[in-house]
Amino acid sequence: MNPVPFYVAATNRRWFNAARRFVGAFAHAAADDPTAQTTMTCDVRAVDASYVRSAIATANQTANHANGQGFVLWEMNAANSSAVSLSIAQVAVSHHDVLQFVAIDRSAGAPPAATPPVGTWSYQLRLMIQELGVAMIADRPEDLVQVARIVQQRLLLSHDKKVLPLSQSERITSPSAPKVP
Repeated sequence: MNPVPFYVAATNRRWFNAARRFVGAFAHAAADDPTAQTTMTCDVRAVDASYVRSAIATANQTANHANGQGFVLWEMNAANSSAVSLSIAQVAVSHHDVLQFVAIDRSAGAPPAATPPVGTWSYQLRLMIQELGVAMIADRPEDLVQVARIVQQRLLLSHDKKVLPLSQSERITSPSAPKVP
């Protein structure tokens, strides 16, 4: 089984390096049990935000990972929030098995007039982003520890589904339960 792709759509290497550390090959820092790294099967890749959908589609066609699922970490700042929101919505519609995360970057070089007030980022924009169906919003790279736990749980759940696929004839029922035709 090939590793599941974890795409990082960011303008600099800050979030990519953090994702590699907490989610990717160096994920020992995020695990509850550092010796149990056999469940972490993510390949962290940097990708331009405009190519995320095509990268997901290509990976789903060529790879043989769990049900075509994947993960995307979007870097969002004041200058790109509308474009990233649109991309999040498009990925959610076209690739519903992909779990998405948002990393809010407050240090990006947007013009001061375009920078929203702190209250907007902390409340209104977060609510709008959450409505798009993202799994988590990270404010700092250290928050990727929680992202790694979500990713690990998702991979374990998808692995369990692959190990025990029960058809209707294989389901175990109690003797007192009525038989379903």
